[in-house]
Amino acid sequence: MNIVTETGEARWATLQNYRSADPERGSFYALLAALDGGWRIEPPVYARPRWGSENVGKQMYHFILKRGPATTLLSVDDSARLREFVEEQQLTVNRRG
Repeated sequence: MNIVTETGEARWATLQNYRSADPERGSFYALLAALDGGWRIEPPVYARPRWGSENVGKQMYHFILKRGPATTLLSVDDSARLREFVEEQQLTVNRRG
């Protein structure tokens, strides 16, 4: 994969222009904000177990996002709304570890 990055500040601003007090909702809203900002999802989406003993059984979804020549990764906490979004968008999910 050829990765071209924007300046750290520009990429951060694009991906963080919506913040929420709830971290799980915040990461989902960051995904929506990125899509509104012109990023597109490069399939598949990767669903993996979250790290840490306090997260046993929880999933994290990893989205590869592209905009022009730039590529970045955005990780989003599992939620019912995220799973609904993935289904609505008919995104392929890779669940293999």
